[in-house]
Amino acid sequence: MIFWELFISFVKVGLLGFGGGLAIVRLIYDSIQPFVDMTPEMFANIVAISQITPGPLAVNTATYVGYETAGIGGAASATFGVVLPAFILVSIVARMIQQFKDSRIVQGALTGIRPATMGLIGAAIVTLIVPSIAGDTRLGTGLLRSLGADMSGGIGGLITGCPVDIIAILIVAATVILMTKYKKSPFIVLIIMGCIGAVLGV
Repeated sequence: MIFWELFISFVKVGLLGFGGGLAIVRLIYDSIQPFVDMTPEMFANIVAISQITPGPLAVNTATYVGYETAGIGGAASATFGVVLPAFILVSIVARMIQQFKDSRIVQGALTGIRPATMGLIGAAIVTLIVPSIAGDTRLGTGLLRSLGADMSGGIGGLITGCPVDIIAILIVAATVILMTKYKKSPFIVLIIMGCIGAVLGV
């Protein structure tokens, strides 16, 4: 039954998804592949929506994936599955943390988990980078067509003929610069880039 499969898959994600956020994205994508026909581009769109909606990324992604797979019931199954392990583990750890906070075994486990989390984030980047900058759609083509531009040559030909989305790469670079050099809020950057994408995607 699809609801049970979603629930079990997301229980595993919630149990093993150390690091949360982007660290859990690749784990979600790999977990749903056996029973969900979801393209990398569709999954990247779900992650993007999950980033801009309120709530934790992992929970939002689970909800959207569940909904795309099996409607409201699927969303409920996936969401409950992903939060259940954390609820149980945090309840247990909260009672024991004072007793074991100085344990060498616990400190060693946390030290080992940190680089693994970095690896999971790297895997998420690999999963999302192709549909983000080399998907089937190209930003700017809709606007150029509406202006009557020649799509076989000039700027139109450059955009449609390039193996990667040039504008998407520029958006990535601008985002990094705005957030690292100018310390702009991620919320503001998302709004700006979303508006640019909406204008260029018409």
